[in-house]
Amino acid sequence: MKVKICGITRKEDAIICEKLGIDYLGFNFYSGSKRFIKPESAKFIISELKKIKTIGVFVENDLDSIKKIVEFCGLDGIQIHSEQSPVFCNKIKREFPGLIIIQAFRIKSSIPENINDFDADYFIFDSFDERQFGGTGKIFDWKILDKAGEVLKKTFIAGGVNPDNVEKIVFLTNIYGIDVASGVEISPGIKDKNKIKCLLSKIGRLNEKDA
Repeated sequence: MKVKICGITRKEDAIICEKLGIDYLGFNFYSGSKRFIKPESAKFIISELKKIKTIGVFVENDLDSIKKIVEFCGLDGIQIHSEQSPVFCNKIKREFPGLIIIQAFRIKSSIPENINDFDADYFIFDSFDERQFGGTGKIFDWKILDKAGEVLKKTFIAGGVNPDNVEKIVFLTNIYGIDVASGVEISPGIKDKNKIKCLLSKIGRLNEKDA
């Protein structure tokens, strides 16, 4: 199971994540987020990393502004939160053929019927909140995942995932990974090394020599 830690705002947290073997880091460029980071700060942090994949989170950006931030920061991937239509996602996929494209969905009561129309490398299923795009700390009904089928093999589960409940996800689903923000934080944007280690331990991903 892959692990993505989202809402990175500090270099020290990013370096700890890389040392612990986290697969992806998320940098939130949505100004309305409690974990917003300026492109200049993200670029500095990314320049200090070696191999971990870096993903930019975009909510209300047009194609040109996304392109500028991607190129400026040297991102490995793009996470999109325009979920109504696959048009924008598919356009991003065409414009950035070498990058990882992740389409996020805020789940209410079911998996989107048109999900296969989105040309993304991966999906994120997150809890629905009218005022927030991720990082809510809320859990959606994981029983919905029973009907997701093959889609789960390319899906991250987000929304309230933490060291106390992550084992339930492991046993319930055949998912690609988990996407965690508030579940491993002291406060918004400030990560807790011990919580990250505990999370990894619960899913059998903690390498003691790196801990």
